[in-house]
Amino acid sequence: MGTGGRTRRVGAVYLALSVGGMIGAVCLAVRFDLRIAETLAALLPSVGGMYLSWATLRADPHEGEDLARVADRLAPAVRQQWESEARVRRLNDPYPLPVSWRAAEARFGESWSLLRELAQDRTAPRAGWATGPEELSGAGGEITEVFLERVPTRRLVILGGPGTGKSMLLIRLLLALTDVRTQGGPVPVLFSLASWNPEEQTLESWMAEQLQRDYSGLGSPETGHAVGAALLERRLILPLLDGFDEIPEPFRARALDAVNAALPPGRPLVLTSRLQEYGDTLAPAHGVPVKLNGAAAVELRPLAAPDIAAYLRRDAGGQDTAAAARWDPVIRLLGTDAPVARAFTTPLMLFLARTVYNPRPGEQETALPTPAHLCDEARFPDTAAVRAHLFDAYVPAAYRPHPRYPCRWSAEQAEHALRRLARHLQHTLGGTTDLAWWQVRRALPPRFAQVVTGAVLGVVAWAAATGAGRLTALFAGLDSGWLTGPPAAIVAGLAGGIAGGIGCGLVAGLTGGAAEGLTHVLATGQPQWPAATMANGLAYGFVGGIVGALSSRGSRTGHGWTWDHRMCAVGFLTGGTLFFSYRLNHGGTAAAVGALSAAMVYALAGGVFGSRAGRLSARRPDAIPTVRTRWAWDWRGFSTGLAGGCAVGVTHWAVTELQSFLADTASYPVSTMLTFSCAFGLAVGVAHGLSGKPADLTAPTGPVTLLEQDRRIFARLWLAVGLAVAAAFTLGYGIEYVAQGGLSYGLGRGTTDGRAIPMTPAHILVRGLAYGLTVGLAAALSQNAWWYYTLARHHLATRRRLPRDLTAFLTDAHERRGVLRRTGAVHQFRHLDLQQHLAAPERSQESAAARPGPLRPWIPRRRHTDRGPMTRA
Repeated sequence: MGTGGRTRRVGAVYLALSVGGMIGAVCLAVRFDLRIAETLAALLPSVGGMYLSWATLRADPHEGEDLARVADRLAPAVRQQWESEARVRRLNDPYPLPVSWRAAEARFGESWSLLRELAQDRTAPRAGWATGPEELSGAGGEITEVFLERVPTRRLVILGGPGTGKSMLLIRLLLALTDVRTQGGPVPVLFSLASWNPEEQTLESWMAEQLQRDYSGLGSPETGHAVGAALLERRLILPLLDGFDEIPEPFRARALDAVNAALPPGRPLVLTSRLQEYGDTLAPAHGVPVKLNGAAAVELRPLAAPDIAAYLRRDAGGQDTAAAARWDPVIRLLGTDAPVARAFTTPLMLFLARTVYNPRPGEQETALPTPAHLCDEARFPDTAAVRAHLFDAYVPAAYRPHPRYPCRWSAEQAEHALRRLARHLQHTLGGTTDLAWWQVRRALPPRFAQVVTGAVLGVVAWAAATGAGRLTALFAGLDSGWLTGPPAAIVAGLAGGIAGGIGCGLVAGLTGGAAEGLTHVLATGQPQWPAATMANGLAYGFVGGIVGALSSRGSRTGHGWTWDHRMCAVGFLTGGTLFFSYRLNHGGTAAAVGALSAAMVYALAGGVFGSRAGRLSARRPDAIPTVRTRWAWDWRGFSTGLAGGCAVGVTHWAVTELQSFLADTASYPVSTMLTFSCAFGLAVGVAHGLSGKPADLTAPTGPVTLLEQDRRIFARLWLAVGLAVAAAFTLGYGIEYVAQGGLSYGLGRGTTDGRAIPMTPAHILVRGLAYGLTVGLAAALSQNAWWYYTLARHHLATRRRLPRDLTAFLTDAHERRGVLRRTGAVHQFRHLDLQQHLAAPERSQESAAARPGPLRPWIPRRRHTDRGPMTRA
């Protein structure tokens, strides 16, 4: 462990000892009737040391670290990632395809004299510089020499048609660059441009975000973004930008202009694109032409007929094997204008063909279809027909029974799921290629996650309240402990607001109140309690939803304040439902006054805050997976929680005071109102006081690893925040207990004989734990992606759209079948054309005859208000 790690450990130990010592001193003072004021005064000098230990604990271990060392640790992770990906994509099996290139047309790059002039402004001329673009031609591994030695500016555009091997060549270049990299030098990193929206994010910010996502050891979402940005600013990242053509057409010119602005001449980079799409950017129908400044351009060439024949025969086992002889009819047509010959000139088509027709070890070639039927021009009249057939046959071939890797899904099930995923990417996510497991939640119907999450929180709140009631009754020696827990509706509404906004808060409060009321009915036989507790649940759920949404981290963005008539009406109705509770308890004028007062206050809150809170809840972005966490006090959350607690506390204090005047009933003590307000504020502040903690930068973060980390952190967050919130409530009620010399609760309904129950420190602790359990769960849900992913995959599996074990399916499709590829923490389809083919509603007659009827649509199209990939034109 380094010096920073030892310092943080010492700080953590000192902080724990200081807090424990202070709590112990206060407990001893209460136990032996010592003077509380003197005890607290004696403890005040230790506050400074506690702050220093807290600051040490929060310190970022990467802060102040040499960025060159960070780059040195990042380089092996990048190499490990892409070596593994090259193996999965079978780029070297049986050997790398001999992809070749030549200099592109002059219009695609800068003039050679300008390139030399730009380079000479920054470095002395080198002997390896090409004297003209014609010297850029090469094949295979020569791409490294072309980039490093022949291009003076080290800025290169690689152009080619669909499936010509651009990404494959870029991976070879990345691995070669990591081999020749010197210590402290720039790290080559491949960025897939399909997920970049130049309308909403700068290139620098997007690349920093991708670095943090794919290499989480750079830090938390906040610190990792800063470290990534610093690496880019210090030129310690060499960007390899893949798939410029995958940016929607209306935004390409703007995107290329943003690349020029962020990475001006003097910054080495590589950009790949399809030839036609890049050419359209250079000569747009409308607007100003844009090209990559200071760059040379090469164009990939079609594969040569001898190379195609040798590759197909070698992959089939060798020149003289029976499997290789099956290719003879196709090989005889290579180099002609036959549709199959024109289709087989790209690495993508060769990969599909060998997967469909070549046997694996242990398979018999006689059990496979023969490639000779591809020569039938009546069946395949053009290249498009050949391509469509290979795409149709590819997925069933990839899921043939494998002698070493048995598959849990049949070919029909796999194709069904892959078509769903392709349509999800194409339609729900706007055509992006990034299949991120934490974005699967967008496939859920509207409000589904809010309703289910609210119901779960309501049940948890009820269980915690009932358990707390039972324990406190046992402490008091009573038999009717099922009636003495903290109100489930209150804590459920607050928790729902923290987790999912107003809608989630209403559902949670209603569920918690209904469960609490049902418990009262079963325990006492009083049928009025369900109506009263459900009324409480709606009211507290509405307030908790507003407070939780406004205090969330997403509230830093948004529009101005506007009066919301709809939420004003909802607030009036939810506040007015308390009429049922007051009527059942008091009746008469007191019930009417209480209901009207609460309805007016809640209507005002809904009108003023409802619109903003609703927008924040709707715009809340996809929860980003967490790797580790640390505490960072959130004053915004605390102040919003305190304001919400005061609003609730003052409202009910005023209502009960008015009721006590009209009906001679028990009033709500001012001290209890203040305690509730402070505890409310502490709970919300603690729940939103979380930020990420850096992980160890030893390897890239894959989707499965990220999911496992996120699932572990979910439990840790629940425990940590739950204990912190429990401490907040315990502290608040403990201070009131000490100030008043004791507390009681029940108000005539805690026991069967109608007497109130005296509270002890044990009662306060149990009640605090009950609150902490529920609010801690809500905080974990709001910060965590695993929960919503779990909801989505089970919902989709129930509707027979995706496999229930979606993670295993994606891993198998990537590592064993080769249908998916992996870029950092996300999966992608093997090729964009494959994704678009699977997403298309139409299928060839040949494939349709062999499969069941038409599939149901993935989900109804709907607009998403949170930031995400843009809609394709």
